[in-house]
Amino acid sequence: MVEVLSDPDLYIFTGGEPPTLGGLEERYRFQVEGSPREDEVWHNWIVRHDGVAIGYVQATVTGEDAELAWVVGTQWQGRGFAREAAAAMKRWLADEGALNFSAHIHPDHHASAGVAIDLGLHPSGQLDEDGEMIWRLAPHE
Repeated sequence: MVEVLSDPDLYIFTGGEPPTLGGLEERYRFQVEGSPREDEVWHNWIVRHDGVAIGYVQATVTGEDAELAWVVGTQWQGRGFAREAAAAMKRWLADEGALNFSAHIHPDHHASAGVAIDLGLHPSGQLDEDGEMIWRLAPHE
């Protein structure tokens, strides 16, 4: 995953910088330990193509609410991998009982907005503390 996440262009919309091997190992240890909140569950999956890691999808689940995220390395973007992986994650989470889905997307990140639209999410008109648009899908919407 260090190679997948090594391109600085991957951080144009999200900020931050490519992780070191040690930083990524620490992040994964933290994720494996799970959320410190008793009512919250973290799910993290590596996305692979032909056996090679190309990105990840993740979800933070609290009750029936699932906050989704996806990242595909720059050399694999534009080929539908994010859509396919995010859709598979959303289906699995729905089968596990999630009803409400959301994602935080930079207003200028059109590719991620396209993935969100394909998932049935729509912009809520509400920005988070980082200036990202919160996209939502709830059963009553």
